[in-house]
Amino acid sequence: MMQIPRNGLRSLLLAALLCCAAAPSAHDEAAHGAIARAALSEVVRPGYAELARSAAALDGKVDALCEAPSAAGLDAAKEAFVATVMSWSRVEIFRFGPVIKDHRYARLFYWPDPKGIGLRQVQRVIAEKNETATAPATLAKKSVALQGLPALEYLLYGPGAETLSKTGDDNFRCRFAAAITANMANIAEEVEKAWGVDAAFTKDFLEPGQNDPLYRAPKDVTLELFKAFTSGIELVRDQKLGKPLGVSAERAKRRLAALWRSGLSFQNMVGNLEGVRRLFIKGGFARIVTQESPGVENSILFDLNHSIEVLRDIDAPISDAVRDEELRAKLEALRVALKSARTTAASMIERGAGLSFGFNAMDGD
Repeated sequence: MMQIPRNGLRSLLLAALLCCAAAPSAHDEAAHGAIARAALSEVVRPGYAELARSAAALDGKVDALCEAPSAAGLDAAKEAFVATVMSWSRVEIFRFGPVIKDHRYARLFYWPDPKGIGLRQVQRVIAEKNETATAPATLAKKSVALQGLPALEYLLYGPGAETLSKTGDDNFRCRFAAAITANMANIAEEVEKAWGVDAAFTKDFLEPGQNDPLYRAPKDVTLELFKAFTSGIELVRDQKLGKPLGVSAERAKRRLAALWRSGLSFQNMVGNLEGVRRLFIKGGFARIVTQESPGVENSILFDLNHSIEVLRDIDAPISDAVRDEELRAKLEALRVALKSARTTAASMIERGAGLSFGFNAMDGD
């Protein structure tokens, strides 16, 4: 048998170790790239395309209402509003990419507003009948609180909304609403196009490089998506449920809930969790959990599915639910389930994908 010199043996062993170390790294990069492609094609693009369609349909319904005010027209506008809220809710968990450019996120959904700053601005515009708020081009340059779903909700459901169904010389409220819907339709279309095949952000998202300002490696994109997943659960658990529930029924803060005037608070949360669930399944995170511990992905999905079902089945508005002891108990149990899903999934995904997740997108980092 041929003898290998000691120095030669040492070199062979070192080369073998380097090869073994390099293989998982290459595989990991490919796996992270696959997550980005799946999330983009199966979750992000379809979600924003749906938002663009529903926002355009809403704009059409509000325009029709302004042209021919009627109770049926107002009902049609409200139905389109509900559809747009649901479309938005499913992508609301994404606080990155084109939607944060030019303050688009806040312009679509200025919330939370704990001090009622946005509400007072909307009321002031109505009281003063500021005509600059009735043109999409000038409205787009005003406060973000005047431009999106919360402002439109007040016009459609707040005090004085019944005037939208009546014919009269003064249709300022409707023209203000029409400017908002046109503005939202424009923003939604811009975001959809910015995620297009040849768009600059799409290239950064799918082909990150060392010199790129946002993502330097495929793992950075996975981390961005992971933040959307975990903070999406926290958004529902801690902000949309926790804040209005308060510490007791007597000290509940129902008006801190999102979209409480339209009665869409729980539907908004359902949409958020549907977005989280879709990202978990279609974006590849469920597969990572399966590889770490087969069967645990089903436990996470059970908690998400159960939470969605509970929220869908509550037929009371959140203003009543947070003061009802039985419903409060149900919602607190739901918060426990969401915490379990978030904690379990996060630990598995962090380990399986080799991520470092020391901050949360809800904190504004």
